Parts: sequence; structure tokens; C-alpha cells
Amino acid sequence: MDLLIWPDWPLALGALFPVAIALVLTALVGEAGGRFGLPRVSGYALAGLVLGPLVLGWFDANDLAGHRLVIDFTIALVLFELGIRLDLRWLAANRWVVATSAGEIALTFALTFGTLWAVGTGTGIALAVAAIAVGTSPVILMHVTNELRAAGQTTDRLLALCALNAAVSVILLKLLVGALHGVHSGWQLALLHPLYLLIGSVLAGAIIAAAYLGLRKLVDPATEQGLAAMIALLLAAIALLSALRLPTVLAPLFAGALIKWRDPRPHLWPQQFGSLGGVLVIVTFMLAGAAVTAGELFAGAGVGILAIVARAAGKLGGAVAFGPPSGLDLRKSVALGLALLPLSALALLQAVDVRLLYPEFGDRLMPIVIAMTVVLGLLGPIATRRALIHVRETRRGETS
Repeated sequence: MDLLIWPDWPLALGALFPVAIALVLTALVGEAGGRFGLPRVSGYALAGLVLGPLVLGWFDANDLAGHRLVIDFTIALVLFELGIRLDLRWLAANRWVVATSAGEIALTFALTFGTLWAVGTGTGIALAVAAIAVGTSPVILMHVTNELRAAGQTTDRLLALCALNAAVSVILLKLLVGALHGVHSGWQLALLHPLYLLIGSVLAGAIIAAAYLGLRKLVDPATEQGLAAMIALLLAAIALLSALRLPTVLAPLFAGALIKWRDPRPHLWPQQFGSLGGVLVIVTFMLAGAAVTAGELFAGAGVGILAIVARAAGKLGGAVAFGPPSGLDLRKSVALGLALLPLSALALLQAVDVRLLYPEFGDRLMPIVIAMTVVLGLLGPIATRRALIHVRETRRGETS
């Protein structure tokens, strides 16, 4: 009689066991990096690459698609917090900060596009890479600044520019996708779809902000009940945005900015959210490595390195040109430009989404973006950390 009371041999551990081991290994690699004075998030990125198809093959593209909700939720949570820190009144009163953002975005886009177009990638691919290059990884920047407990002139501008960069990058890429719609389906779709995405995201952000403010009157965000309510709100928002086929990036950022606009007082982020966010960041980088294959990495390496150099020149050049008029000295302006270098999970997801709509175009785009995110996911956090330490805006006693 075959009774299901004895364990199978070899043991059937199920899918959770390798995920648990991978999570522990990712956390340990990040901690090891921290012990050597490196950002922990660089260790997480390295572990994700090792666990993915590039080395061990524990995770692949199917795992990335299957766990997409986890990554979307992590990015939405980070952007919501980033939006709450974005004081629109401060930006309105410091227009040179907005000019710095516009300048470095324009320069980054122009230099990246020009470089890739000059080496023959084609206009469409050059535009798509330039749009993605405009962005800066909000997950990395928030993690590094929180790890260092950074605060000051450079940090304030860094977070503001990161928020603006992320929004502009998503919008630019959606406009490009709209142009692709026009090529394949007519100009009406090319015009209406980007408008729908932008207006829909703004309206969804307003709804999220109103719901958050309403929930905050009923429950304290610092309590367990408040934590559950905020998680439920963001999960419901992601579900709604996905059902409406709206980007899950813009609305949480807009929502946070609207909340800060309505209530300019400092918003204390619940401690539980910080712990949850830290775990989610580890999981996100653990899974992001699943998108990186050796074939695509090597295929995009040459053009990707050129794009990285052009992007770095744009970020640094824009910060140096507009930083001093905005109140930063040259040293802090250079630090700001270097701190804007990280590029990671959000850029990968943008390329993945393009490939889902237009596989042939996406297959040409993805290797370049993979090469950029591998390098800037590993080295970008180090640049941000060193820049903030150099301008002495950390609260942990580090010196340059």
C-alpha cells in the first residue's frame, strides 16, 4: 500500500526551497559588500547575475515574468516614497533645480542618441536607448541614501532629479512606442495612446493620493493596521493600473508628489515599510538577474559601453553646467552628476515591456539595455555612495 505518510527520496523540496536559498545568498553577498565599504545593493546585483542564466541558471526569464508583481510592487513602493519626498513648492521656488533637471535630461538624451545613431544602430533603437538612459534607478538611489542616512543640498537635488528623470524616461519611451503604433496601426493610435497613458496615470495618481489621505485619517501608518492598509492600497493600485494597461511607475510617483503638495509637513515613513522595502529590494535584484543571458550581454556590450559613456557625459555635463546657478558649488555639482549614474531594474522592465509589444524591435533593444544595467547596476551604486561621502552629506561618519 502506497501511503502518503513517508517522505519521498530524493526529497521533493518544492519551488520554495531554492528561492529561500537564493534569498539568503543574495542577502549575504550584499552584507559582504557592506563589510568592505561597498553599497549592499551592488552585492545584491552581483548575486542576481550569478544566480541567473549568466552563471548558475537558478532563475530565467520565466521566473522574471512569473514574479513580475513583486518587482512592480517594489518599484511602486520606492517611487511612492520618493514622490512623498518631492516638494513641488520647493521646485517652484528653486527653478534652477528644474533647469538642472531639464539640462541634464536634454544633454543625456542628445548625447546618447547621437552616439548610437553615429555607430549605426538605427534611429528607432537610438531613440529608445536614449529615452531609457535619461532615467536614474530610484531603487538604487533610495537604498544608498537610506543606507548612508544622507541629507543635504546634494542629496535633496539628487532625489528630486531622480524622480523627474524616472518620470521623463517613462514618458519619452511611451511616446516612442506611440510612434511605433503609428508605423504599424496609424497616426490616430500613435496620438491617442500616449495621451491615454499620461492622463490616465495622472488621474490614477490623484485617486491613490486621495485614498492614502483618507486611510491615514482612519489608521496610523506606523501601526500594523496602517502597514496592511498601505500595502493593500498599493497592491490594489497596481492591479487597477495593470487592468487599465497603464504604466505602474508614473501613478505612484504622482500620488506621492500630490500628497506632499497637499500636506507639506515632513512625512515619517513607517519603520515596517522600511523593513519590508529592504527585503523587496533584495528579491528584486535577485530576480532581475534572470533577464541577463550571456548571449544578449555580449551582443550588446560594445554599443552598451558607448551608451554608458555618452550617458555619463550627459549627466555630469548637465549637473556641472546648471549646478552652480542652482546654489551648488563645483565640487557638489560634480558629485551630483556622478550620483545620478545608477541604472537598474526599472530600465530592464521598460525594455521588457517594449519587447512584449514589438518583439523584433525589442530583441534589438534588449541586449544594449542589459549591458548598460549590468555595468551601472554594479558600479553605479558605488559612484553614488562615493559622491555623497565626498560632499560629507552622510550621517554615519564616513570620510572620502
